[in-house]
Amino acid sequence: MSKKYLRKNEFRFDINPEHFGKEKRPHPTYITARYGRKFRANSITHSRTVNGFKNLDIFENPNLKSNDKRHTRISPPFWQSDKLFSKETLPNFRFSKQARRKISKYNRKFK
Repeated sequence: MSKKYLRKNEFRFDINPEHFGKEKRPHPTYITARYGRKFRANSITHSRTVNGFKNLDIFENPNLKSNDKRHTRISPPFWQSDKLFSKETLPNFRFSKQARRKISKYNRKFK
């Protein structure tokens, strides 16, 4: 029996202009799965809502080199072509085990 998708745990920039913030810059995203040439990802943001959906509040900043003390939030998951993500992964980003469990539970609501 084969898996429906491959599990991932990596950070990349979302270079889709439709997902840019106010500053017109790419958001870092947390990629959780891959199916063919598509990734399932959650945008990392400080906004409380995205497209009418309430974002999940993760109290830690995944960027290890940043001193930003604002609450980090995760958008609802979305599927997007791998061409709309940066080629390189972001090496200084990491979530704790508790945060990854919380995100996984949040993503199950949107299946």
